[in-house]
Amino acid sequence: MSDIQKKIFEESRDLNVEVKDKNVVVIGGGDTAMDCVRTSLREKARSVKCLYRRDAHNMPGSKKEYLNAKEEGVDFEFHVSPKALVTNDNGDVIAIEMVKTKLGEADASGRQKVEEIPGTEYKIDADVVIFALGFDNVEYPFFSSNGIETDKWGRILVNENYQTTQAGIYAGGDCHRGADLVVTAVRDGRDAAKAMVKMLAK
Repeated sequence: MSDIQKKIFEESRDLNVEVKDKNVVVIGGGDTAMDCVRTSLREKARSVKCLYRRDAHNMPGSKKEYLNAKEEGVDFEFHVSPKALVTNDNGDVIAIEMVKTKLGEADASGRQKVEEIPGTEYKIDADVVIFALGFDNVEYPFFSSNGIETDKWGRILVNENYQTTQAGIYAGGDCHRGADLVVTAVRDGRDAAKAMVKMLAK
């Protein structure tokens, strides 16, 4: 069970992830970040901040989730990026060091690069810091050695049946789409399984 489920059913759980009466800082601007900030509010955090290195317009998550989080009391700070965690003598987080950012020239994808502004470092009090960040796909040697092709971002190429460029090998979820929702990966797995059944029935 998840920690929230354990709390509901009064099971023993790890209190290190308890956010009640704590200052929570979430780094990121996607749907996972919105889940984290809104759940922290429901778990009665003292304060909840969401820090994102770009602006609200460039947030990759749902605009509805962002607006709902604002209405519920989440404090958003834009054009900031984390530099370091600040801890006490016991190793507990007490703050996070941030630096202000600006949007620079566009990269090859057309999206403006994030640039740090020197001399703008500052600290934010924090008892809990949650990194809700995206990631880059990893191209494993297994792919090329087995004829599995990827796009320029390292995502596995599939057809409408989720079959890769190597017959009999299927892929779905984040390795094909990039960072996405768990429910999307579950749907991909289910649809890929249906395609496999049809293929085996031939």
